[in-house]
Amino acid sequence: MSTQPLKRDHAESLELPVPELLRRARPLPPPSEMVIEDLTVEEGAAFLAALGA
Repeated sequence: MSTQPLKRDHAESLELPVPELLRRARPLPPPSEMVIEDLTVEEGAAFLAALGA
């Protein structure tokens, strides 16, 4: 039994090709469903600060 690693002629990539990434992507909901309602001004500011962190 050999313990030598198998020689490869090309480098392997763990990245998926762009068409496969697009096929797996989930569509975003409409913008109207992505709105966070009922936030106070302070909560909105804290949310935006967290996004910038």
